[in-house]
Amino acid sequence: MNEKKIGRLQIILLGLLNGIAPLAMDFYLPGLPALQHDLETSASLAQITMTATLFGIALGQALIGPWSDHIGRRRPLIAGMLLFTLSSLAIVFAPNIWLMIVLRFIQGLSGSAGIVLSLAILTDVFSGPALTKNVTINQTINGVFPVLAPVLGGIVVGLADWQMTFWVLTITSFGLLLGVVFFLPETRKPLVAQQIVRSTAFLKLLQNRHFTRMLIAQAAIMATLFTYIAGSTFVLEKNFQLSTTAFGIIYALNGAGMAVMTYISGRIARHIGAYTTLGWFIKIAIGGALLLVGTLAFSPNLWLFVGTLMLTISALGGTFGMSMALALAGQREHSGAASALLGVSRYLVAGIMAPVVGLFGETSYAPMAILMLVTLLVAYLFYRMSRYGE
Repeated sequence: MNEKKIGRLQIILLGLLNGIAPLAMDFYLPGLPALQHDLETSASLAQITMTATLFGIALGQALIGPWSDHIGRRRPLIAGMLLFTLSSLAIVFAPNIWLMIVLRFIQGLSGSAGIVLSLAILTDVFSGPALTKNVTINQTINGVFPVLAPVLGGIVVGLADWQMTFWVLTITSFGLLLGVVFFLPETRKPLVAQQIVRSTAFLKLLQNRHFTRMLIAQAAIMATLFTYIAGSTFVLEKNFQLSTTAFGIIYALNGAGMAVMTYISGRIARHIGAYTTLGWFIKIAIGGALLLVGTLAFSPNLWLFVGTLMLTISALGGTFGMSMALALAGQREHSGAASALLGVSRYLVAGIMAPVVGLFGETSYAPMAILMLVTLLVAYLFYRMSRYGE
């Protein structure tokens, strides 16, 4: 397989495949109160539908990544998108919360195929600066979707109802399924696939210090993002008394900032390298988090809060592609398993951060700000350990 067989159309398709599960994760969140009412359930059970998706995404990557190393990428990807489409459609007609929780788990499990296999395919085909460039493009969509999904979902729910969000996911995933069938070639060579011993792939990767350190670094970066997602809703709507519309605008601006910084980081990396670029963007994010913590010394001020938060979150956009590309570099033999481990760590962390933020209270944004700073410092520590062997 050579790079010429993966063109711009396939790169865009892989980015969308990577983003479909994160989109499904919280696209429907603005409709949760109506969902709770329609299915006659409690708020806590309604929220478990999100947790079920996160755990499905994490487990699915652990299973699908090594499997694809053995049999190739196309068949697991087609199976995943087909099951995602069917589960999304079934959710529209779910008669009770228990069936919906099961279907949401299946949706996450099958949608994880797009996350793990889009990265595995890029690693099959590209290496060096080309891998960094295309992983950065891929991670732009993956990183922005969790931030923008509630905003887009709010528009859909406002125009129709919560069921319409799953109709949108059904139609979108079916379109992606057709794209895989007709436009995405197999990138895993059968001879190499037969040589993989799946039972030892994870162990070999975890024994690789460079890979493990970058895995922890990118998981800590994702923890920062989901601390923001979990905490900012309460802070902006309760502490600062913002309307849903104003909250959506701030979310959208942060998402746009992430996208811009992701693009800029890819351009910078061509000249100074992925390691240096990643280090600078983590430092910028840490600077923003320090300023955010510093604002706690003053009376609550919306513009100080939003400004420092935007600096921090936008800088995260410059870290996603770099950390992922550096972790995947040199892992072509076990690219599916490597992508799976990276994905599992990200979404397990995502599932943990929401309750952790809540445990520390809801009277100020101090818990969110401090946790963001701590997770970024962890990311920088393991980045340095990976780069300098410390």
